[in-house]
Amino acid sequence: MAFHIAQGNPNPQVLQPGANASFAIEVYVDGDPVGPGEIIQVKLPDGLVFPPTGEIRYMNLDSGINRPLPIESRDPNGRLVRFKAEAIGNKPEGFYSVNVQALPNATPGDRTVTDGLIIGATTSKLSFRVSAPQPVERRVYGTIGANANIISGSGFTAVWGGTSTFTITFTKAFTSPPVVVATSAQGSATAIVTVAGVSTTTATIYTASTSGTWGRLPFHFIAMGLAAPTA
Repeated sequence: MAFHIAQGNPNPQVLQPGANASFAIEVYVDGDPVGPGEIIQVKLPDGLVFPPTGEIRYMNLDSGINRPLPIESRDPNGRLVRFKAEAIGNKPEGFYSVNVQALPNATPGDRTVTDGLIIGATTSKLSFRVSAPQPVERRVYGTIGANANIISGSGFTAVWGGTSTFTITFTKAFTSPPVVVATSAQGSATAIVTVAGVSTTTATIYTASTSGTWGRLPFHFIAMGLAAPTA
């Protein structure tokens, strides 16, 4: 009798630092089926853990089974977890879904453990990939007075540069120039507010009075774009 155990697709499992996911394990046996109770051990690579609130589930989509399994043991560092297998047939009839979390400080790159899966005398490797953190959407918005005073909003500073020029500086840079929209806060349909320039760190706004004369006026703005995820 020989067990076969393998990580399911996707292989490698890809996670961002700090992210939770689930990976699949498939098991079958040569010869006669085996009753439930065989211990499956999962060893995770450095930088990944089985979270304290994580679950292991047995799933068989053909028969509609989807149930959690008790955890036999979990090492304090979370990298080693053991559970009892359901009945094992001579072909893959279902799979196990196991939670995994990449630590927030995990260095991007591939991770492979040669003996990541063990049942009986059979071992099989586990493969993961920690991806680089992906940009997240950020919005910065507020209302700026005619003297460049911040009436509302946060995440930026503002200065008046003379005549009609205001410069907004974002507290945290965007990864690429955001989309910036600005409108008058004066309540006049003929007031002019123009976004003159945008970079990853600043936005330049020009304002003009109702008569069309360039001058400083209060305005609202919003900047929307991608930024590095918060550590």
